[in-house]
Amino acid sequence: MSLEDRGAQHDKVIVDKFIDPVVAVAMTTRDYVVRPSAAAAMVITLPRVAEAKGRWYSILARAATAVNTITITDHGSDSECWLGDIVLDGICDRALLYSDGLCWHCMANPGSWPGFDTTAAPGTTEVPTTVATTRASQTTVAPTTIAPTTTG
Repeated sequence: MSLEDRGAQHDKVIVDKFIDPVVAVAMTTRDYVVRPSAAAAMVITLPRVAEAKGRWYSILARAATAVNTITITDHGSDSECWLGDIVLDGICDRALLYSDGLCWHCMANPGSWPGFDTTAAPGTTEVPTTVATTRASQTTVAPTTIAPTTTG
């Protein structure tokens, strides 16, 4: 089957399958939803990026902590420009991953992914030591009433 045909296959499968791994797991292309609830460190390996073309994968940590982390990795470095392993280290940390057939794209809160929130050049794994965010203070402006004009 050519790569062009792989994207057409996932619409014929009922997408109600999820897995709850308790140890390291290598995902198949049908494991669309992963909800690890074990309080243990584990590694989740994504399916091959070419086989998962056009598919979304949701991974949500139910019991991750700073000690019991969930590490998401690609399948043998087969993804183009893989930024490095994604580490989920808190309850409700999540990753929503999409495969375009050549590269994995992370679309949700990645927990910790080297280079995800940095301005570093693509392909680098520079992680900022601090991330400063500033917000302008919001001010409330009273509405202005404009009186109608009459000509006469």
